[in-house]
Amino acid sequence: MEIAVEPKSREDLRRLAFSIRKVLGLEDELYFPIVELLDVLEETLPGFSYEIIGDGELPPKKHAETDVETGVVRIKQSVYDGARQGNGRDRMTIAHEFAHFMTLCFVGFKLYRSFDDRPVEAYRDPEWQAKCLAGELLVPHHLVGSMTAWDVAEKCGVSEPAARYQLKKR
Repeated sequence: MEIAVEPKSREDLRRLAFSIRKVLGLEDELYFPIVELLDVLEETLPGFSYEIIGDGELPPKKHAETDVETGVVRIKQSVYDGARQGNGRDRMTIAHEFAHFMTLCFVGFKLYRSFDDRPVEAYRDPEWQAKCLAGELLVPHHLVGSMTAWDVAEKCGVSEPAARYQLKKR
């Protein structure tokens, strides 16, 4: 059994990312201050809250998680600290969990259980959608134009592989 959500294209998620940036007054900013916004979001976004937890409270390869029933995003201390220091992977991890909150808790994409043996298509996969929305939030499509991957990584605060991936999806 797999979990699927309502189909959303990259373009749909790109528009959602732009809308989020616009509501926050960040539509013209390359750098999306995901860590700095956590407290603001907790105070202004209905249902959103986050917890910084000890590294041992989640399995070793799990860096953060979102409880779609409660709206709580749990972030490992090392990931939070890394994101505060500008580590692109850690910033993307937090953006990914925020994307889960936005799509599954706030905007309310519907979840479906798939009982057939076929894999869920990417555009219906909640993990792909969160990864896509996180990338679109941190690397604003409309601002990166002819930038190099190195420039995008530097100015948007993401890893170079993430920058290359987002530029390839332009």
